[in-house]
Amino acid sequence: MHRRPTRVQPQARGNLRGAGGAVRAEILTLHRAIFRQNQTRINQAVFGYNQTFQRYERDYARGVRRYQRRAPLAELDRELAAADVVYVGDYHTLPQAQRAFLRLLRRLPEDRPVIVALELVQGRFQRALDAFVAGRLSETAFLNKVRHHSDWAFGGWPNFREILALTRRRGWRAIAIDSPGRGPAGASLLARDRYAAARIAAALAVEPSARVCVLIGELHLAPRHLPLEVRRAVDDAQPLRALTLYQNSPAIYWQLEARGREQDTELVRVGPGQYCMLNTPPIVCQQSFLNWLDVDDAIPTLEAPEENFKEYARLIARFFDLPLGTALDEVELTTVADLSFLNRLRRRGDFSATDMRRIRAQILRSESLYIPRAKMVYLGNLSVNHAAEEATHFLRHVVAGAVEPRLLLDAFYHRCLEEALGFFGSKLINHKRKAPDLRRLERGGAAARAERRLGRLLRR
Repeated sequence: MHRRPTRVQPQARGNLRGAGGAVRAEILTLHRAIFRQNQTRINQAVFGYNQTFQRYERDYARGVRRYQRRAPLAELDRELAAADVVYVGDYHTLPQAQRAFLRLLRRLPEDRPVIVALELVQGRFQRALDAFVAGRLSETAFLNKVRHHSDWAFGGWPNFREILALTRRRGWRAIAIDSPGRGPAGASLLARDRYAAARIAAALAVEPSARVCVLIGELHLAPRHLPLEVRRAVDDAQPLRALTLYQNSPAIYWQLEARGREQDTELVRVGPGQYCMLNTPPIVCQQSFLNWLDVDDAIPTLEAPEENFKEYARLIARFFDLPLGTALDEVELTTVADLSFLNRLRRRGDFSATDMRRIRAQILRSESLYIPRAKMVYLGNLSVNHAAEEATHFLRHVVAGAVEPRLLLDAFYHRCLEEALGFFGSKLINHKRKAPDLRRLERGGAAARAERRLGRLLRR
């Protein structure tokens, strides 16, 4: 599930010319810098991120380092109709990844039976999965039997519930393909491929006319991983037509972004029988995983950032009995997925070069901020905590106005109080949020020093 950054090929920058091109080039540079920092945090947090895991990861990265051309969805429908096995990559902590699989299932032609193969459930719990799909087992009992909360720590059950509900309505079969014993990450990946392949082959032996749709962690989709093991496990007399659907490859996204096509591209062809769906920027994918890692952000990420931000502001204002008036109608919200607001701030003429450097530095640190002068909220992370904290900063400015202490000591204490108030406001929305301990603050200080060094390099 975890990716490393891939350098954009020089020829992809051909359209970055003139003033507009310079702005876009800066945005691309910021995106990649944020991506690299996020990826470092992810790699450091992954248990078993050893050489074996890294080789397995490189196999995946080689398969999605570039695309051949953009493709229409009608082409995908034709490929689906011809496929015997459809592999779909899952970024486990990203709800959009599972929803994309659900939408794909709904697009399937009704010309043959379907088997839905899910990494969500370990193979030893097949009977429980059968009973749940058949309606003989309640949701609570099913989740307890398959040890969902301990064996599948990534959450996302509501999305899988919809997948299994569709499976039940269509009369399809669902099979559990995850290995009972995972072991260290690197050592177990190939073993898990072989186990999943054996489960898929056994299901096809019982129902050879079926089309199998597999949802599994994206690293398993490399041609030399699960697809190869399935071909080996299935009788050679029954050659399979396979379709692989990657999701949100960073390397491919960067290439599209450099060409200015990331917003209007849903699907690209990677190679014969291989496509990549683009529905979420790589940084947002990473944030879903970082939020899962961070106990402070245990509440799911925002689906509609602006609407949720405004709702949190109303709730906090109501709690403190603060007058909002029409302030929410005037505030603009932007996110890490769209950094074009930087150019708009420059064009205003009232933001100095120093102001812009400070804003840019906060963006690189994946921080969120409220910019009173522009009546703008920037969310560097699409979590509930970030949105609620900036809603509190926004409210403080609405009722108290701008406060800019001149003395450094006053500015320090003002910043401390401002951050404490923002944290308090976020606790009203997410009462489970915990304050950082000393070790985390020390790590944050070390990371800030490293980021300052990176910022100096980027300014050269």
